[in-house]
Amino acid sequence: YSRFFARAMARTGHLAQSAIEPFNALFTQGMVTHAAYYGQSGGQADDSPLKPVYVFPEDVVTREDGTVWHNEMQLTATPPIKMSKSKKNVVDPINIVASYGADTARWFMLSDSPPERDVEWTAAGAEAAYRFLGRVWRLGEDTGDADRADPALDKTVHRAIHEVTHSFESFGFNKAVAKLYELTNAITKSPATGEPRRAALRMLALLLAPMVPHVAEDLWARVGGKGLAVDALWPVADAALLVDDSVTLPIQINGKRRAEMAFPADATKEDIEAAVLADETVIRFLEGKAPKKLIVVPGRIVNVVI
Repeated sequence: YSRFFARAMARTGHLAQSAIEPFNALFTQGMVTHAAYYGQSGGQADDSPLKPVYVFPEDVVTREDGTVWHNEMQLTATPPIKMSKSKKNVVDPINIVASYGADTARWFMLSDSPPERDVEWTAAGAEAAYRFLGRVWRLGEDTGDADRADPALDKTVHRAIHEVTHSFESFGFNKAVAKLYELTNAITKSPATGEPRRAALRMLALLLAPMVPHVAEDLWARVGGKGLAVDALWPVADAALLVDDSVTLPIQINGKRRAEMAFPADATKEDIEAAVLADETVIRFLEGKAPKKLIVVPGRIVNVVI
């Protein structure tokens, strides 16, 4: 089918000349999987062989002892396998949309694993995605009137723009989702109010829009977005805000992590050594002795050998 779609898209002007067949690579996504549930029928008076009878997941009842049943028939659950009508291990999209909305289904499928791997559909995963999108929606309810900036939030927003953009371009949709979880948590905890908070939420809405367009458009409109989010320009990260002012290094003593310390990003090796030797935890372990060796791996770790 990939050759047919490539040919059709090229003829209708939707595929660059450099991408027409024969193409150099094909990115194939994984399957959506689910456990299959079956009981046995036959094998009684007529001595016919036992046959598996498959049951839809929504018709399965799990009892307190962990066994699964359909009416009075005990079932066996398979490991997650490719969804198949014959094995009835399918989940009706109509029911998902009716219960949670289309955005929840998209968010969960993109978040669970890299797109080239299989994704196991679970009710718990869908509910967690639904709760998260509810959190996002509520962030736009009350942003406050007075303007209060939060420079730390500005940095987090621009790091998210940078990393989500890179993740989209490299098919790392689950990584983009993880970064958007972080950004949502940062906005939730931030002291920013008024326009600074609304500006951060507008960026969140734009980054969410390719995956959850309904929630994103609603949030965009409520926090002052102009027009539709889908028509807005994709945000570009401010390179100046991607640079860390400080770096936190773990402090090991004889190879075992004992503390961590923050240093200015431009701290020299000598500055780091002096600060580590003045740290209370390190002083306690040294017991008044000089270390045998002090190893500083810039940007990574400090190891004190005693």
